[in-house]
Amino acid sequence: MKRKLLLIIASFFAFGSINAQENHWSMNSYDYADARPFIGKVLMNGEIQSTTDIEIAAFVGEQVRAVSRLVEIAPSVLPGQYFIWFNIKYNNSGEAVTFKIYDHATETEYDNYTATVGGNPVSIVTGMDNPGSPSVPVMVDFVTSPTFTKTITAHTPNGGWHLIASPLDSETSPEVVGGMLNNSFDLYRFNQSAPSNDQGITLEWENWKNQSQEHYHFNLESGKGYLYANSGDVTLTFTGTAYTGNGEVTLIKDDNADLAGWNLVGNPFAQTAYISKPFYTTNPDGTGIIAGTGNNIGAMEGIFVIANTDGETMTFSTEQRDEQNQQFALNVNRNRGNIIDRAIVRFNDETTLPKFMLNRNSTKLYIPQDGQDYAIVCSEGIGELPLNFVASENGTYSISVDVATVEMNYLHLIDNMTGADIDLLQTPSYTFEANTTDYASRFRMVFAAEDASIGTTADSFAYFNNSQLIVANEGQATLQVIDLMGRVVKSKTINNAANIKINAAPGVYLLRLMNGDNFKTQKIVIQ
Repeated sequence: MKRKLLLIIASFFAFGSINAQENHWSMNSYDYADARPFIGKVLMNGEIQSTTDIEIAAFVGEQVRAVSRLVEIAPSVLPGQYFIWFNIKYNNSGEAVTFKIYDHATETEYDNYTATVGGNPVSIVTGMDNPGSPSVPVMVDFVTSPTFTKTITAHTPNGGWHLIASPLDSETSPEVVGGMLNNSFDLYRFNQSAPSNDQGITLEWENWKNQSQEHYHFNLESGKGYLYANSGDVTLTFTGTAYTGNGEVTLIKDDNADLAGWNLVGNPFAQTAYISKPFYTTNPDGTGIIAGTGNNIGAMEGIFVIANTDGETMTFSTEQRDEQNQQFALNVNRNRGNIIDRAIVRFNDETTLPKFMLNRNSTKLYIPQDGQDYAIVCSEGIGELPLNFVASENGTYSISVDVATVEMNYLHLIDNMTGADIDLLQTPSYTFEANTTDYASRFRMVFAAEDASIGTTADSFAYFNNSQLIVANEGQATLQVIDLMGRVVKSKTINNAANIKINAAPGVYLLRLMNGDNFKTQKIVIQ
């Protein structure tokens, strides 16, 4: 009797495979050399399935590796017993499997299922200790998993690079991220401590596709960032348990590395997170990276930060931070296109960010100080700073200002090459022609902020009495009178209060009083 029953069961499974053309999914079994079989009953979200309307397909990435309809075996002997019979095909061991389910009764497709047997995940590597048999089937528990998606625009000669991060709680193979390995693609992780190659060139960028290196086929880790590009528009789909940690990321600083301290990290949460550290992000075209102006990092976004010490930690927080960095940002674009680089002056903290370029040949806007190039510098809220510019190619460029987070009293951009002096508070964009052979030290900024909390004082410290400027002051200080062109028309050292005669044309001027670390500014009108 047992032998007869087994033959009947086997015949039903064979019948199910013959009618595979009726299935919702199909595959070419001849593309794969090996198979992992198993036979089992089906639980879907805790309910045993007993209908032939249910079809299940196994996927590795976007590739179908097995298809099975539920089959009732020997209804006269074992009525109501429905099974799937899978042969999961593969060429390379180690490929993780996900599942999709199709209900033929409602013509509905359900995706992003994972499967376990006895609490162990179904995969080609681990499989199951007992793959089941017609006489002793296993119970396969299919559970839907949450998904998180990120849209990727195609790479072109003009851009399309993305800094990405995984929102999942555990390490994830790129092979199971939907869309990631589609088309032609590149996936890099950044390693500041990478060794040099035979030509003495350090290889900080490690490509997932590079089979000749030990880092081939790295997994995506929470809190890490990655550089990604695809030849087509794709949607990356992460499936699994969302990250629920504390958002803390440990940074590395290898003092022996050429790029010591630079870390490519990522928002580990499946929602916007907030940080207090200056950072780089990709520009809108994906042609390079630019200094970030806010403190919010989108879900699945990677960023560059720099560590001051090895083992330093930073935290991504899902609690919104109300504080805003008081700053102004100067953005450069090409032919009125998207922003291609940025330099920032901050007033309310002492954080700086050295200049860092993905491509050394890209257009570059930066602030030099003490022999080093910076993307972000700090200021007392008043002063004059050089602004260097290097063009990647000859053409028309524009520099524009963003002063959304600070009230400015005075902000001028001076073109040292042409002599143009632009009041950016009146004309917030300056268009100019540039060549690759131009001197980098082309511009300078003259500025003063109104907010007393950032090192300046809005209270009046000077007034006119007849033609004399009366200055109230304690101790020794330097007084400067600056016209609307950014020129210092008078500079005088004073002790305590002073009466000063100013011979200047009628107009609006800025007074700047500097006493040690204290700065005061005030507008005056000479009539």
